[in-house]
Amino acid sequence: MPMNDLADVDVLIAGGGVAGAAAAAAMSQLGLTIQIIEPGPSHGRRLAGELIHPPGVDGLRELGLLEDIQHSAVPVDGFAIFRESEQTAPAAEVLPYGDQANAKVSGLVVEHRFLKERLLEKVGTFPGVSVRMNARVTAMEGGADQPFTARITDETGETRIRAKLVIAADGPLSQVRKLIGMSHETQRYSAMMGLEVADDHLPHSGYGNIFLSPVGVSYAYAIGRGRARVMFEVLRDADAKASIRAQLKNFPEAFRHDIEAVLAAGKPLAAPNFCIIPEASTRNNVALIGDARGCCHPLTASGITAAVKDALILRDALRATGMDIPAALQRYARIGNRLQLTRRTLAEELREAFLAQTPEAQLLSECIFAYWRSSPAGRRRSMALLSTLDSSILSLATQYLTVVLHAVWLIPQWARERSFGDWNRGVFRLLAKSLSFQGTVIRQWLRERYALTD
Repeated sequence: MPMNDLADVDVLIAGGGVAGAAAAAAMSQLGLTIQIIEPGPSHGRRLAGELIHPPGVDGLRELGLLEDIQHSAVPVDGFAIFRESEQTAPAAEVLPYGDQANAKVSGLVVEHRFLKERLLEKVGTFPGVSVRMNARVTAMEGGADQPFTARITDETGETRIRAKLVIAADGPLSQVRKLIGMSHETQRYSAMMGLEVADDHLPHSGYGNIFLSPVGVSYAYAIGRGRARVMFEVLRDADAKASIRAQLKNFPEAFRHDIEAVLAAGKPLAAPNFCIIPEASTRNNVALIGDARGCCHPLTASGITAAVKDALILRDALRATGMDIPAALQRYARIGNRLQLTRRTLAEELREAFLAQTPEAQLLSECIFAYWRSSPAGRRRSMALLSTLDSSILSLATQYLTVVLHAVWLIPQWARERSFGDWNRGVFRLLAKSLSFQGTVIRQWLRERYALTD
């Protein structure tokens, strides 16, 4: 294959999805030259993130990317969470995003394929941005203490591109991350099975509906044009059909019938659920953003929002350091790691509370719902964490302890329905975990204060 001449740009971005487009828009605001390397349009339908929390909406607006998608977006005002119930139509705990300056705060839902295509098309018109389609990063030369140079392959051959900064925005299975030799931890939780139905019987149509069950978490939300997306989590080694049938018992009857009719007519789409934690978020002149930087259980639906915030954090780090790449990447890693740690920890704790059947998990679930029912301020604080508006691990640790303290009010209920022994074991383990949260806070403070490695 012929090798073309060496080309220079300020920023090379691998991946033209939401993270890549947001990164390009952010770098364009710094007056840099940017080239996006995009393998090409994804053919067919697939399951991917579609909900954008209010901080993500604000970020897209700041980057000049919101206007072109807003007309096709569906506003979403928060979550409606349905617990497992023997009733035909269980009531939901409604968690709105809250109010800011007396104005309602909303997120958006945008069909994923439209979102990706429109953002890439829009950012390609920004100053300094060029998009190279049907191309891939196939090698990264350099390393050790030297900046990486990327080798790009397309139908014309190979090109070596020397960039001051390389941004890996190529998803959870990032090829760039692999090429620079960065290891990562991977845990596969489950798979998602998804389909579209009419939204006529969608409960709480202005919200993201979450249905909890020991066999998996289900989601349903409007995507526009009279349609709703419904997704079922199927745990590892579980039978998909049996799992979906069990989860559907928790759905309102009319909506359940709509879903069953669609399932009978065809096979749902599928996608894996991973937790991926890279050993670092930067190396030499390479920065990981979005899912390449790490991803977690989709329970908090924060993937798109986190990707947009990564782009803004990187832009601000470059601006604050006067375009000193090593200093900027160090700053980016420090600030961005707070966001990743908090969203990952929150997703893990909620997943355990809502899926596990241990005494402490069941008690934690009861405490969470008691907290939400009794405290409007608690609901707002929870949504601030879920939406990444608050990305402080200290806030999460404080909220966790506050939730656990609700166990005292649950003693009479547990004495009637379970056993005091289970309550006692549950409280002991939850308090131990709360102390481990405080340890995490201290370790993070020490890491940032003394620049310790992860």
